[in-house]
Amino acid sequence: MELLFAKESFSSEFKDLLGFVDADMRFARLKSSLQSATDEIIDLIGEQTYKELCLPNANKDLLELVKYAVALKGYIIYAPTADLSVTNNGRLMRRDEHMVSAFEWQIESNDEGLENLFYRHLDRLLKYMIKNGISINTKKYNSSNLFVNSIEKFENIFNIDGSHLLFFKLIPALREFDKLEVLPRVGKEIFNERDSISEDLRHLIEIAGVNYAMAWGIRRLNIRLFPKGVLQYSKTGSANKKQGAKLEYLETAMVFEKDADKYLLKIEEKIASNKKVTNETKEELDLPLGFGADDGFVDL
Repeated sequence: MELLFAKESFSSEFKDLLGFVDADMRFARLKSSLQSATDEIIDLIGEQTYKELCLPNANKDLLELVKYAVALKGYIIYAPTADLSVTNNGRLMRRDEHMVSAFEWQIESNDEGLENLFYRHLDRLLKYMIKNGISINTKKYNSSNLFVNSIEKFENIFNIDGSHLLFFKLIPALREFDKLEVLPRVGKEIFNERDSISEDLRHLIEIAGVNYAMAWGIRRLNIRLFPKGVLQYSKTGSANKKQGAKLEYLETAMVFEKDADKYLLKIEEKIASNKKVTNETKEELDLPLGFGADDGFVDL
């Protein structure tokens, strides 16, 4: 794998990129973490886009955004292993007369801050790519064949603070919703001819889909993917507080799930109503023409 960082200039470039790193980080120490981080970024932006960044004439703005993302994620992966020194006497806390190791709560708070920064930066990267028509990993994040096929449609139902990253992470849920919840209810014919679906029915499907995806995401995704204000989450605290927060998230997921079920029922009622109207129209067309056996007409 070709990395975006040169070994010779890595230390100074790494410090300049992140801004908060004081130490001169050696390339050898972070190489494995940078490779893992690069894999994660490639999974998002696509291999072809990444390969183009390795060329001499690469888009400088995009290159800077991607290098920052790789550097930050690489540091997040590496940092926990740097807190302890591996010696012949086992793992020891690094400490000397000038530096004092941080308390556990400080480390946890910093980890959360870095994680939030990383997710917000990925959103910035995605917005830049979308605005400039730069290809993303369409094999994994293609949403064109979904009922809720854009962040704009999603946010017409529920605001996610413009987070393209969160929308992409919810695409598997939206696919699942279409296949497992919509198709059995509306039937294959309507499902495949979705362009002809009435606005009322389409809107019900979109509302149910967004609520389904939110319930799915809260249970499965990192809660910090959800921007503050979309879901409130507590700062790091005691184990009891963390457990309480987890229960709150599950309760929130249940609220979304309940709303999804409510609108799925409305979809069923709408489909049943449409079928009733269709059947009544058919019965009107099938009424006898008034000819009887004794009318004198030829009975074929």
